[in-house]
Amino acid sequence: MAELQHTQDHPKFTWRFLALSSVGCNVVHIPASTEREAREQSPDGCVMVFAGRLPVREVHHEHA
Repeated sequence: MAELQHTQDHPKFTWRFLALSSVGCNVVHIPASTEREAREQSPDGCVMVFAGRLPVREVHHEHA
């Protein structure tokens, strides 16, 4: 039987939106597992227009 995975096990993405407000337009990058989660973290008072989903890459630091 297949097991359901918890959302914390899913890879995160960087969601890119155009944030439109009365003062202008900005590009916003929000790390989240889902688009819904990203939209919940979006700035108040902005209309969010989806612009892209980028994979989050792990950074490996080499010790010298």
